[in-house]
Amino acid sequence: MVPPAIPSLGPSTARPRLLLVSNRLPVKLKRTESGGWTAERTLGGLATGLSGPHQESGGVWIGWPGVMTEDEAIPADAQALLKGLGFHGLGLSEEEHERYYLRASNRCIWPLLHGFVERVEFDREDWNTYRRVNQRFADAVCEEAQRGDTVFVQDFQLCLVPAMIREKRPDLRIGFFLHVPFPHTGIFRALPSRAETLKGLLGADVIGFHTLEYLRCFRSAARRVLGVETTSHTVEYQARQVSLVAQPLGIDPTPWERPDDTPEIAEPLAELKAAAAGRKVLLGVERLDYTKGILERLTAFRDLLEERPELAEKVVFFQIAVPSRIEVDAYRDLKEKAEQLAGEINSRFGRVGVQPLHYQFHGVDPGRLTALYRVADVCVVTPLRDGLNLVAKEFVAARHQDDGVLLLSEFTGAAWELTEALHVNPYDLDAMKSAYVRALEMSPEEQAARMAPMRERVHRDDIHHWTRSMLDAIENSQRSSAPELIEDEIQEDCLRRWGAASDRFLALDYDGTLRELQVDPLTATPAPELIERLEALVATPGNEVWIVSGRTLDFLTEHLGGTGVGFIGEHGRVARAPGAREPEQLVVTLDPSWKDRIRPMLESVTGRVHGSHVEEKPEGLAWHYRGAEPESAAWQAHELYQHLGEIMADENLEIMRGNKVLEIRPSGISKANGLATVLGRRAKAPDLVVIAGDDVTDESMFRAFPEALSVLVGSRASSARFRVEAPENFRTLLGLWHATAPAGTSHAS
Repeated sequence: MVPPAIPSLGPSTARPRLLLVSNRLPVKLKRTESGGWTAERTLGGLATGLSGPHQESGGVWIGWPGVMTEDEAIPADAQALLKGLGFHGLGLSEEEHERYYLRASNRCIWPLLHGFVERVEFDREDWNTYRRVNQRFADAVCEEAQRGDTVFVQDFQLCLVPAMIREKRPDLRIGFFLHVPFPHTGIFRALPSRAETLKGLLGADVIGFHTLEYLRCFRSAARRVLGVETTSHTVEYQARQVSLVAQPLGIDPTPWERPDDTPEIAEPLAELKAAAAGRKVLLGVERLDYTKGILERLTAFRDLLEERPELAEKVVFFQIAVPSRIEVDAYRDLKEKAEQLAGEINSRFGRVGVQPLHYQFHGVDPGRLTALYRVADVCVVTPLRDGLNLVAKEFVAARHQDDGVLLLSEFTGAAWELTEALHVNPYDLDAMKSAYVRALEMSPEEQAARMAPMRERVHRDDIHHWTRSMLDAIENSQRSSAPELIEDEIQEDCLRRWGAASDRFLALDYDGTLRELQVDPLTATPAPELIERLEALVATPGNEVWIVSGRTLDFLTEHLGGTGVGFIGEHGRVARAPGAREPEQLVVTLDPSWKDRIRPMLESVTGRVHGSHVEEKPEGLAWHYRGAEPESAAWQAHELYQHLGEIMADENLEIMRGNKVLEIRPSGISKANGLATVLGRRAKAPDLVVIAGDDVTDESMFRAFPEALSVLVGSRASSARFRVEAPENFRTLLGLWHATAPAGTSHAS
């Protein structure tokens, strides 16, 4: 069966070829009586949003088509059918389906990510199967991928796939979206395979979440478990900058806005109105899952009827429980408990002709579901934990008269967007009862005031908005990759630029650039080879050399003062020109009494983090943690950074994050400003400016002088134009430039 045409997103959405990867394909293979195959498209919001870009780009969708195979392969004729529709099918044996999907994914990862640690069942053999199946997904991507393709991996069943793809195809742009919550660090760390899972996800260029809360929890886990450096929306990992994005999934509102007289809606709508018999309608619709809060919701309804039995004549509760993973023991147990509770409610509070609860265990087609949304006075969406919850958005889209009430759990991702809903704690049964009453008694005016802005938001931020936003983020992510290595043609071009210049200005960082980083900064003294290299550069006419460092002038002068270089010290606060006897203060700074308030905080953290220490600078304080255990140190550094940011919000101070160091200093100081001051005093601009540095404190120079020959020493995302791997490589590079390029003339100072 050929899938229905997908509306085009328009010419502005022209994109690279898109490879989609999900556990299930949006089709289901079926055997025909003649022994052939048919492929039937399945419904789903994700398929609605991604099918357009997938088809328009000529891409491939990789996933399991729903059939078990003994040899882990899809039959050739079935694969040919799928290929004609733009799909690549992966087969799963019964054992793989059991271990990878039912057990590792749904009995381990699913409860963990939803915060139900007591339900987590981790088995090493299950996890080995999970890893093996993830590798087959990754191999299929590498088999299909062409240079320049974009890969978009979906959800928790495939957490290891991004890193597996990157290992074989680092040229690809890779995105991942987690459609479930990400829990707090203390919960996630209960997973025995926590490090492997995080490393798998960090193989992506972009990781998407529904909310900022999930993003922050992931960022915290990456710091705590892997000891990586993070910013508000990035993680530094393996010389790459992984972007973190909060972009809640939308729906396609159009099907839910169809008029009541549409045939597939009109008939069930009349049936439901007759069943309600003039009573107010509470509605619950979700998969039968312990995360959805069905038992808590019905218990609160039972308790409300106990307190106010007259409501049994005025209110009816329609609860649709869609079958889900019924082969799992926990779900069979939940089904039994829900049916017992439903029976209790109807036996205690019902009478002939009046049934307070209509509990139904089956799926529901879109027409009937729309009718349910229309007949309901209150939609009860109260999961104990939910990554987003599309039912809430569908209900809002269906209320074209801006009436009705959405009762929404504060533990859903949708609560982040649908702020006008009645939010409730589903664990608090008294609060649930009160919320039922308030929702049932809400005036039409208040209903409209709440529903209208939510409906506008659901319509604006639809599934296509989510798709465009995520694909834009993935496709733009390559811009933050590490600069190109100086080798081959780039090396030749740098040599030509050096040789063509008669007036060269070199601004070189010290630690991590000219000299390898040391655990104890006081031991990072220059080797004789470096002294000789700097002296040779300075002695050559046409070269002006400055060291631009966070070090004090005392340290720089003591160890490098005889080379003839100039110094910009303390990240741009002070300078000493070549040959000058006295330093110059470039920035007027604060009364240093602020140090007395900050120093005890740094010392307190130092006491908790073995191997860290505080450095006192003339105008600043620095907390170094290069010698500390990386995982706990990174976590403590982040906590300290946040705490200092809060207490210093009203002061003229700033916190600078360097390479395993936090430095507090007066605002307005930067290497870029110091370098600009020195360059601005020259009689004429140099022909060539060379800037080299290794950490984030050097980025201000790279950004401020985009035309310079800027060199990152290391391998990470940077604004520098080029890079070398290590200080040793940079020292060699300076020697090569100096030895092979002709000397210029002396600069005009």
